[in-house]
Amino acid sequence: MQEKQKELFDQYDMELLHVRRGRGGLICETPKGSYDLQMCQYSPKRLEQAFQIKEALIDSGFQNVDQYERNKEGELLVYDRYQTSYIMKRHFDGRECDIRNNQDIRKAAEYLAILHRCLKQLPIEGYAVKKTQFHQKNRELLRTKQYIAKKNEKKEFEKLFQRYFSLFWNEIRNQKNEVEYIPAICHGSYHQHHVILLPNKDAAVIQFENFYVGNQLDDLFYLMRKVLEKNRYDFSYAEIILNAYQKEKKLEDSDFRYLYYLLAYPEKYWKLANQYMNHRKSFLSPKLTEKLMEEVALQEKKKYFLSQFQLNYLQNYIY
Repeated sequence: MQEKQKELFDQYDMELLHVRRGRGGLICETPKGSYDLQMCQYSPKRLEQAFQIKEALIDSGFQNVDQYERNKEGELLVYDRYQTSYIMKRHFDGRECDIRNNQDIRKAAEYLAILHRCLKQLPIEGYAVKKTQFHQKNRELLRTKQYIAKKNEKKEFEKLFQRYFSLFWNEIRNQKNEVEYIPAICHGSYHQHHVILLPNKDAAVIQFENFYVGNQLDDLFYLMRKVLEKNRYDFSYAEIILNAYQKEKKLEDSDFRYLYYLLAYPEKYWKLANQYMNHRKSFLSPKLTEKLMEEVALQEKKKYFLSQFQLNYLQNYIY
């Protein structure tokens, strides 16, 4: 073990049996089990709150979460000689969810519903609140459009963004800014990389650091969007997710309406606009242009997907 690694591990009251490299850090084998030692940029307060949520989940029976290990001083963060902060988390030996595998997707959706049921029982006081506000994103899109319009010399991405603005804006006009719901704790970044499928057919959920109090359907949408984008808006994947989720947690008509609004919104287009505005304009990565063209190419498939979603889940809703 390198001196720096030993310096970090010695801050914990644990016996180290073996260490190996893992994704994003070191995997430490101990008599207590396996742990991930990773760099961490979150505040101690944020981590303490995440610790409390995970502890409550474990107590409720949802035990496969990457709970933190405290150091000898009872703190969650440890520091190296350069004052870089690290955290020790429980490690799960398994594989990430494959979003092109029906069984994997089904498992991820089922576990999300179970997670939501458990999180729904927890108190929400003292945690950050987040609302999905379409009007704020709309203002950002309009600001990007106006900024580009004023430029005399336009790069390829800027020309394309301007050319296809109306195509994406058409999906925005009927968005509702406010949706009634009972606030609860959300995972905050529930996608394939944060669902670990274990050899015993069980699953673990990791990376709770982006949790917030809000509408839990945001988590379900986030998983759906990731799966649908990778599978070119094949409606069958939405059915797999929604059917699996509803085995554990029933969705109401209003839930399907909210999901429709989220799925219809040009989220990827907005994200590209956001990346553009927050990066150096003198050099735009060709990847930005490539992603925009991919999104444009998907619009016909997405439009057909949304019509199928309406037909199957919104029969009682008049637009």
